[in-house]
Amino acid sequence: MPAWLDRMDRHLDRRDFFEEANLKMMSSEYFRRQCWISFEPKERTIAQCAEFLGPTRMLWATDYPHVDGYFPGAPKMVADQLPAAIRQQVLAQGRSSSTACIER
Repeated sequence: MPAWLDRMDRHLDRRDFFEEANLKMMSSEYFRRQCWISFEPKERTIAQCAEFLGPTRMLWATDYPHVDGYFPGAPKMVADQLPAAIRQQVLAQGRSSSTACIER
């Protein structure tokens, strides 16, 4: 996701694809304001996505007893990939920020 958003920002900045767009913010800013992404514990880009999108814009689930779920141990799998400074935000606060949006 970060690579696509970065690319959209570059095109918006150059106005080559968005010549007539009257956007007041960059594409990535709209995404950060309005969207959340989901990931699985085995994905290797969790930390990079959290850095680019913001750690509270990420959601995850274990899907247990789903056949491709990761149980037990999914929270540890995620935590091990994240710097301590954002670990709690990714593990617990994405859900809080997404439901707060609905409750407004």
